Order: sequence, then structure tokens, then C-alpha cells
Amino acid sequence: MPMPDKTQQQTLSVRITEAMRRRLERARQLAVSRTGEPVSTSEIAKQFLESARDDRLEVVDLFAKPTESLLQIRRKGEAGVALSRAEWIVLAHLIQVGIESPMVFTSRLVSRDSLVTVLEAFLAIYQLRTSDARQMDGYYLGNLPRESRVTPPKRPGHATTSSDLVTHAVRDALERARDLSTWSYPIFAARNLYVVLDGDPLPGAEDLSRALRPFWPRLWRLAARGHYVRTGRPVRESDAEQEGFFQTPLPALREGEYSLNFYRGAGIEFSILLEFPPARGLHYPVVGFPRLAEFRILAEAIATAGPDGWTGLYFVGGLTPAEFGGPTVWFRARDNGISVLTSPDEWAHVRRLLERAWALPDIRRAWDALVLEYGEL
Repeated sequence: MPMPDKTQQQTLSVRITEAMRRRLERARQLAVSRTGEPVSTSEIAKQFLESARDDRLEVVDLFAKPTESLLQIRRKGEAGVALSRAEWIVLAHLIQVGIESPMVFTSRLVSRDSLVTVLEAFLAIYQLRTSDARQMDGYYLGNLPRESRVTPPKRPGHATTSSDLVTHAVRDALERARDLSTWSYPIFAARNLYVVLDGDPLPGAEDLSRALRPFWPRLWRLAARGHYVRTGRPVRESDAEQEGFFQTPLPALREGEYSLNFYRGAGIEFSILLEFPPARGLHYPVVGFPRLAEFRILAEAIATAGPDGWTGLYFVGGLTPAEFGGPTVWFRARDNGISVLTSPDEWAHVRRLLERAWALPDIRRAWDALVLEYGEL
């Protein structure tokens, strides 16, 4: 006579506080962003009970005040203090948000060098796993470029494992990144970094921080980008904490009859005023870091944008060909509708002004300080 099955699941009814309900909801949203699949709050509560991992609740609590949490993480990272596993998970989640949402608050994909850093950081953590957990290897492979998912050469006396396939695929993707002709943009690579930190068996915080510290500068800028995409705010102390903060004036530049003036804003913010020749009577302002970042991209891309023109979050523009009365360079701000038309030769003056300005140490330092707050926009 068969023995009765004693592994029956029990239903547990628990009354929770409003604060705990909000924590579980934040955790549910994180789970949805990771997999794209719907999940219930009760399922999240079940996962928490089964995993018995305090760091997962810490992650949820850190996201309750994301700006304050990131400021704390930045201070620790810049001081060389080890981050907790939960803090690394928060960074990895925001890195994923920033990479996978390029058109929410910014007009460009992140750079190839930044994606290389994400791949390298994933591989560094993947090789730290404290047991040969293979259940996620298929997921990791699926987020890597298809052309990199090839079987590695066999080694004598060594059976190829799924871990070997993942390691080989990451290294192949890194090798292809050095050759533009074979580069394939791995937009889902950040999911791997997030999942390996969130789910795989790993050593303590000191080992994790030691492995990821070489990648800190770029990982931070990507996380700051993700924070801006998510919140629309830079990672910055409150305005009250910046009162009385003095910044030296920024220089003005001229290029023929064109000039570029810089104006300080609140804290470390600055804007530009582009002055066209007096006969045009046009003074064009570009206010705030996100618009400035896009305007610099526009300045380079507009003259070679092709028949479809160039489109960003804040500006659109293009080059009108000769058969339609050109060549004429044009651009328009989306928020105020102000349009500017000029010749390619005149636009070259604008480009040179911007190039000269961002080569100056004072401008470069001011810009780099803003990049730390907004990330790679």
C-alpha cells in the first residue's frame, strides 16, 4: 500500500501592514521589470518566505527612496567602501532600465564601451558563483548576441557544460565589440548582470565589491541614467543642501560672427546661449543638461541625417537637399516650436564653437560633474 504524500502545500493567511504591502508592491514591480511576465503580490510574498534572504527586502526598501539611496551608494562607491549585495542589485536594476529605455528620457543608446563594461561586470560576477548553478544559463545565453552563442572548442577530457557556453558567449561578444563590422548591440545584456546578482549563489559583499570595483565609474553613470529615466531627476542632494554653493563663471567663445555664452543655474547646472550673426538677430538658448546633451548630438548628426532627418526627445532637424531649395540645415525645438534654418557653412561655425567649448578644462569639469548626476544621456 503506497504511503500517503506528506508534501502537501499549506495555505497561510497573514494580515500585513500598509508599509509591508507597499514593500511587496515595489518588489512585484521589480520582478515584472526583470522578466516582463505578470506576477501577483501573493507570489512575491511566497518567494520572500521561501528564499529567507534579507537582502531582497533591503532592495525593496532602498527603492522606497531611490535618490537618497543612490546618493548613499555613490558616497560609498567613491570612498572605496564595499557595497552590500542589495546595493549592487539596485545599481544593476537601474542599469537595465537605462539601457533598455533609450527613448524615454534620452535620444541615444548607451555607448559601446559602456555595454562592454556591463558584459565584463557580468562575467566577473558569474565566475564568482559559489556553486555550479545552471538553471539560469539558458536565460543568460538568450540575452547575448545570437552570433556569439556558438559551441566553444572541445578540450581533451572536459565535457562542455552550459556554464562553458555562457562564458564563451560573453567572451566572444567582447571580442566582437573590438571590431565595428561584427558588433551587435546586446541591448539585453544588463538583464544578465541584474539576475546573476539577484538570484545566483554568490560570496559576500567584500568579494562582490572587489570584483566590480574596476567597473565602478561606468556602472555608476549607467545607473544614474537609469535613475533619470525612472524618476526624471538627477542623483543630487536637495536644493537646501546646495544653498550658497559658489561656482566660477564659465568662459564665452566666438567663431566669426557667432558666439557661445554659458550661464550658471542652480547648484552645478548650466545652460548656453548661441548667438547667430547680428544680421540674423537670433539668440538661441539651450537650457539644462538633458537638452544640452541632445543638442551636442544633434550638432554632429544633423548634416548627415539623410532624407528622414534626425529625431530626438527635445529636437528634430535635418538637411534640406538642393532639389528642395537647399542645402539648408534646419532644426526645431519640440517644446517651443522655434525653428532655425542656416547654411551648412554657417552650421560648421556652430559645430566648431561646441567642439572648442567642450575641449576647455573648465567646461569639461562642469560637464563631468553633471554626468555623475544624470548619467550617460
